Amino acid sequence: MENQAVKAPMVLIVESDPLLLTGMSAILDQRGYRCFLARNVATGLKATQAMPFDLIVLSFERDALEAAKNACELRGDAASRELPVLFVADAFENAWIEPLNLAGGVYCLPKPFDPDVFLDLVEKVLCLPHLAVAKIAPPKAHFAKDWVRLT
Repeated sequence: MENQAVKAPMVLIVESDPLLLTGMSAILDQRGYRCFLARNVATGLKATQAMPFDLIVLSFERDALEAAKNACELRGDAASRELPVLFVADAFENAWIEPLNLAGGVYCLPKPFDPDVFLDLVEKVLCLPHLAVAKIAPPKAHFAKDWVRLT
């Protein structure tokens, strides 16, 4: 019987800033995650149609409704409908919680952020018990020093 190694989770990162894009992927790569990098939603959409992902990291500036719409597009087909989304934003407003949550958002991380906090949130999102609780419990925002839980 063959020893089948478990594949590392695959993360789609959508970020328009090439420096931040490569920085986030380097953080995840050091922990063994596989990443697909997209500078825009159109490229990310092509990727979601071609390969399976375990997480979407979606960066946006100030338009939370546009970010929620983009997340819904990225999660549009049957294979990616249940993908969790980690939003990375230039800032954060309380009014964003509901639309980002409805679009599959689990956390919103304001920029600039500590790389360890980013990695910790990715690991929390990919933890199955955490996702199970998020699907059962009603959405309640939880504010921490560096991030906001959307579910």
